[in-house]
Amino acid sequence: MPEMKIPELMAPAGNFAKMKTALHFGADAVYLGLKQFSLRSFAGNFTIEELEEALDYAHSLGNKVYVALNMMPVSADFKDLSVILPKLSNLKPDGVIVSDPGVVSLLRREAPELRLHLSTQASTLNSESVAFWGKSGIRRVVLARELSIEQIREISASSEIELEVFTHGALCISYSGRCFLSLYMSGRDANRGECAQSCRWQYRVLEETERDGEYFPIEEDSRGSYIFNSKDLCALPLLPELVSSGVNSLKIEGRMKSTHYVGITVDVYRRGLDILKERGESEFREAAPELVAELARVSNRGFTTNFLNGTPGQNEYSFEKCAVSNPYAFLGEVVEKYDGYLALNLKNPIRQGDSIELCDRGFLREKVAVKEILDNAGNVLDFGRSGEVIRLNGHFQTGVGGLARK
Repeated sequence: MPEMKIPELMAPAGNFAKMKTALHFGADAVYLGLKQFSLRSFAGNFTIEELEEALDYAHSLGNKVYVALNMMPVSADFKDLSVILPKLSNLKPDGVIVSDPGVVSLLRREAPELRLHLSTQASTLNSESVAFWGKSGIRRVVLARELSIEQIREISASSEIELEVFTHGALCISYSGRCFLSLYMSGRDANRGECAQSCRWQYRVLEETERDGEYFPIEEDSRGSYIFNSKDLCALPLLPELVSSGVNSLKIEGRMKSTHYVGITVDVYRRGLDILKERGESEFREAAPELVAELARVSNRGFTTNFLNGTPGQNEYSFEKCAVSNPYAFLGEVVEKYDGYLALNLKNPIRQGDSIELCDRGFLREKVAVKEILDNAGNVLDFGRSGEVIRLNGHFQTGVGGLARK
């Protein structure tokens, strides 16, 4: 029996620290944006100098880095884009994610050595479109989120270029994110990386002006109703089907999400893929509920498989609230470990008596009762503040790069 071919696991990298976390927890590749031209203007993003450092770091570990240039540009943007292209080309990223045909044309003309990936913003839904983009110089297509697994399988069977699909993270109410709701309501253009997430706002919709007296069929209370608010994509239970569909890369959304989200989500999907490869589908099915439960311990709006199992229904939306469930407070990252103690760079306060959990790659979880907190000089503290580096005494399995939460 031939060995199962496991797709690349790709994770978001909103900044350098999150990139390191993603790679530590098992991502094969990361995608990131520059300070300009990507669709996440409010992520930390990377300067050219930081990108060079990121590429050196990832490549030293045998991992890949893809750079997003998937903003929908206007004519004035091309001057700045032309300035940055020679620098980007010299750095040799593993791929550049684009969505606009004009950008594709520019890159093919001025930086032909760059490997081009087509963003999901292009809404590629069929094999004819994949073939068209392949002839246009695209090496990988990120398929539209509005496809079922069966449709993905059909496209894969006839595709001569690589395919990538989203498997986890926030979903947009619009077609592959091409939305003007944010621009109309807040002046922030989602197609230029500035989405205000107007779809998550609270609305009181009673009737359409053209249908006087005909009420919109939604349930609402005195607070209103969140009629556009999609749950988050979670394709973890469908990994066997996605792997067998023939796609080359599985992508996690979340360049603006926390380090905790990035690390745990990557860890869970890495664990699922490893179980599937090493132990088979039956044992994966047994492990899947525990893996999904762990995904629910990081920020989420509830989960849906979206279009992967067919057209989604009303259960795929959260009408009652837009708040993100975040069961754990992220305490920080393990930055040092020695025999007898480890050091945490705190992002939230910690006190004596707290019950915390340490998390590391390989689905390692350690419950710890905090009996004593020390500063770097060994002085005992009653509590540690955000921004401080503190020590916890004990013998731990979790190593440098691991995360702490409570």
